[in-house]
Amino acid sequence: MRSVSRSTRGFVAHLCQLVLLPAVISIACNPAGNQADDGQLLTINSTELFVKRIGSGEPVVVVHGGPVLEHGYLLPSLEPLTNHYELIFYDQRLSGRSAGVVDSASVRLATFVDDLEALRQELSLQRIHLVAHSWGGLLAMNYAIRFGQHLRSLTLLSPISPSATQWREEEAAVSLLITDDDRREMQAIRETDAFRRMEPVAVAGMLRASFRVQFHDRGKASHLEFYVPADYGDRSRQFGLMMVDLMSFDLTEDLAGVTVPTLILFGDAEPGATMTGATLDSTLPNSQLVIVEQSGHFPFVEQPVETLIAVRDFLTRTGEQ
Repeated sequence: MRSVSRSTRGFVAHLCQLVLLPAVISIACNPAGNQADDGQLLTINSTELFVKRIGSGEPVVVVHGGPVLEHGYLLPSLEPLTNHYELIFYDQRLSGRSAGVVDSASVRLATFVDDLEALRQELSLQRIHLVAHSWGGLLAMNYAIRFGQHLRSLTLLSPISPSATQWREEEAAVSLLITDDDRREMQAIRETDAFRRMEPVAVAGMLRASFRVQFHDRGKASHLEFYVPADYGDRSRQFGLMMVDLMSFDLTEDLAGVTVPTLILFGDAEPGATMTGATLDSTLPNSQLVIVEQSGHFPFVEQPVETLIAVRDFLTRTGEQ
């Protein structure tokens, strides 16, 4: 692990097709209702969000990647933190076990950020630690800009870039990692009736084929577990309404005013490590950049010990402030 301290219209199309988005992949596919979970549905900001709370201590709210995915793939890696913190996982609007249908006008980036603040208020939380991965990092950055006074710290795990331009550049870099075998596998999945119907097993297969390239060790992709709801296709189509917000965003100027302590963590094998990582560390005035070696977009899966130590030590330091 290397640490550097100081006091990443084509990519949208890929998102809609479930390929090349720097996000979560689904390896273990569970049809709706098959996996027991002790979380609960809460009515928040005019929709129902699935919320799971474990552990005790200072509250740490976890924002999953995706979009239209869920919290489960992060839980095994972060659960050891429950010895000292309360972890609050939630499935975003339209995601996972949250409500699968929402008002079309609410499918906007600002609403997803509003949901996070409404969740904090609903749970009567004061200042929180916010931990976000990939797509969730965009929500977390927006939250820090708008509601930074409620943050104790911000942890960005392999976040997408704060600008759409750099995000497209990173997507292009990821696309170069796809082999001919990968393309043949994805094409074969696309041609199946199951994928045309967006059946959970077929969706999982496409996600597996699409995102395996974002691992340093491709074999470790099989360690991920993820819940795919039966109506995943309908949720994805609804999410398409947000595309207008994802074409030209640029948070760089606003992030320069975010003073909350921020940990930026990337795997060394992903393009974002040298692109988004450098951008965020040079922009955020109170940031620490950590590069985890021999890992890609899921450093908490490929190098769980190193990643957990970095996150835990950062939370400990910021909790004392």
